[in-house]
Amino acid sequence: MEEQQQAAAETLSLGARITNVFSSPGEAFDGITTMESKTSLWLVPLLVALLLATVLSFVISTNDTLRGQIVEMQRKAMQEQVDKGNMTQAQADQQIRGMEQMGTLFAVFGAIFVGVGICLMYFIGTLFLWLIGRFALGGAHGYGTYLAMYGTASWIGVLGSVVTSLMILGLNSMFASPAASLAVLSEFDPMNTTHKILSKIELFSLWQAVVVGIGLGKITGKSAGTGIGAAVGILLAWHVISLMLF
Repeated sequence: MEEQQQAAAETLSLGARITNVFSSPGEAFDGITTMESKTSLWLVPLLVALLLATVLSFVISTNDTLRGQIVEMQRKAMQEQVDKGNMTQAQADQQIRGMEQMGTLFAVFGAIFVGVGICLMYFIGTLFLWLIGRFALGGAHGYGTYLAMYGTASWIGVLGSVVTSLMILGLNSMFASPAASLAVLSEFDPMNTTHKILSKIELFSLWQAVVVGIGLGKITGKSAGTGIGAAVGILLAWHVISLMLF
């Protein structure tokens, strides 16, 4: 009977796993450790995420208000570098003028930048999950299994990207997102530490971390609580590092 249940779990369609991610996360990872081919579990959501990022970048490039907000954000960042003596005012002005005149290249570089970030989150994020699963939780499975687990959970992030994109376009603000920073959207300052912290308290990233934790517990044979604690810990560590570096 157990073998039949395992075989049924292994033959779950991609659509069924996506549905389970939202309705029954524990079942979304059934049979994932014994599947012969796991590539589709991470490649499909990765490609969808990259496509969404590309479309949004081109939409932003045609919206003068949103594009102006990005240029203004870069202007403030460069002014900070000028104030620190890391670049001259003339250099900063030249770079800003270059951004304003980029046209379609603005969208292209934006899509590339976001795409690289998404790929880093997938592959480096999975690396940390594998290291924790292997050496802290005693899991025996390889990197590919963790990548498939992360990819399965990342459909939550895909939904989050859609919601965030709609909020950006609907509220006409680059800083709109389903995060605590929505409370200060009208006065959001990307250089303000408090505002940056609020932007990290984001619904879908926390939701995805919880589901990743459930998957982590599933493939290491540990409790869901243990897996969730590890996954949320990685998320918090990343937010602290990103706040220190950016």
